[in-house]
Amino acid sequence: MNCDCHCNGKCKLLGGLEQKLMEVLWAGDKPLKPAEVKAKLTGEYAYTTIMTVLKRMADKKLINRSAQGNTYFYSPCMCKTEFAADTLDDLFARLFETYGADVVKSFTKIAKEQKFTI
Repeated sequence: MNCDCHCNGKCKLLGGLEQKLMEVLWAGDKPLKPAEVKAKLTGEYAYTTIMTVLKRMADKKLINRSAQGNTYFYSPCMCKTEFAADTLDDLFARLFETYGADVVKSFTKIAKEQKFTI
């Protein structure tokens, strides 16, 4: 997922509401209208908030946006597994570039604490 918004890849990291919206879209079997997305969310969100965040996510090329008449429909650009891999690849590359071997030490420590085998 290449970005042209000059954020240096940071827009790939999702905020709290963005993550919730992505989970709804990933769980769907067809593109959804903002009202359908809102109905599937837990918590109280204004319809306009959902519309605004979906539009911004489409602008960042995180999701697809298509018009049918006066209504916009939203769907994920890629499946959750592909998104996670792409996002993590970018994040790890930036971490390694900035912090080098310290990232490997930290990652190994956390993996052992979580009982992952490396």
